[in-house]
Amino acid sequence: MDVSALGRGLWVLLVGGVLLPGCLPYSCQPQANEALYPSDSLSRQVAQDTPADTLERLWQTEGTDTRLSHPRTVRFVEDGALVVSDVERNSLVRFGADGRLVREVDDQGFQTPYLIGTRGDTLLVFNAGSNRIDRVVEGRRLANRSVSYTRPAPETLVYMLATDTSMYAKVVGQNTASFVARLGADAQPLARAPLRGPHWRYAGFLRAWGDTLVSLSGFRPAVDLLPRGFRDGATPDSLALVGFDSPMLERRYAFGQGDATEAPLLSPAAAPVGDTLFVLNLRPGWVQIDAYDRRGRLQRRLVERYDEASPNFYPLDLDARRTEAGYVFAVTLRSPTPQLKVLRWQPEGDSGRRRP
Repeated sequence: MDVSALGRGLWVLLVGGVLLPGCLPYSCQPQANEALYPSDSLSRQVAQDTPADTLERLWQTEGTDTRLSHPRTVRFVEDGALVVSDVERNSLVRFGADGRLVREVDDQGFQTPYLIGTRGDTLLVFNAGSNRIDRVVEGRRLANRSVSYTRPAPETLVYMLATDTSMYAKVVGQNTASFVARLGADAQPLARAPLRGPHWRYAGFLRAWGDTLVSLSGFRPAVDLLPRGFRDGATPDSLALVGFDSPMLERRYAFGQGDATEAPLLSPAAAPVGDTLFVLNLRPGWVQIDAYDRRGRLQRRLVERYDEASPNFYPLDLDARRTEAGYVFAVTLRSPTPQLKVLRWQPEGDSGRRRP
């Protein structure tokens, strides 16, 4: 989801020409009504009863030498290095595990690039501006191996994912039926799973969680699940994130009752590792990552140290990996400064051995 500030606290999603209005924490017009959905009230209590740990900052980009103007997506690659796609510079920027700038790939073929997966030493990139999927190896775009995806309508949102063996696309549109498609090597649909209901409910990335395909929703404390080899016409299962708390839950209720005009963005991204789904919980001024188990139950709240709140704080994407010292997270930020943050969490009593 691409986001640009527009006036007082209003923002819009900008992907493929679609505008989807919403608002960020503490930037929406305040709600006098403090009512919550019963499920959100329960989640708030669960969150208050769930232990919180501190995220340790390993490094972050600083200044203009980082080559980041609008960092959008981020992925860990081999040896703990990181690659960031920049949708303003139309480039890919690689950093070493220690934060050292390695190189920038600014091939003229990139048009609003999104990182959608890795296959060995190959990066897969979806160009939202041209509806083309590229493969990038050792800093070089392999133009002869590119394939095009047929967007159902120009105004639709398209989210893509590439795994080791498959590709998927989620299409979300106000005037077009929303669905998740399993694609062949030529990016043509092999199977579709319809997404029923208002289109805004499904705006969000796709992720692979073991043998499960996860469809994220930035506006709901829930995810939708499908088998990675789902058949045509399959119906996703909805998994509620029990324990998800946010300063915007009251506004979520007001929007659902028709008393607010903009839906509140709750979470821009998530990253599965093993049996844990790490969810980026949008907060005004600091990074918070919530850890959920396979049942969708909150296990830990991970909070970055911060000095003061800031309504102009907007993270965009999250990736995570298991290390001998715990977990490492990479977060891209659009504001207040275009930035990449890398943080670490070592669970209490964790010996560094990988869990089953």
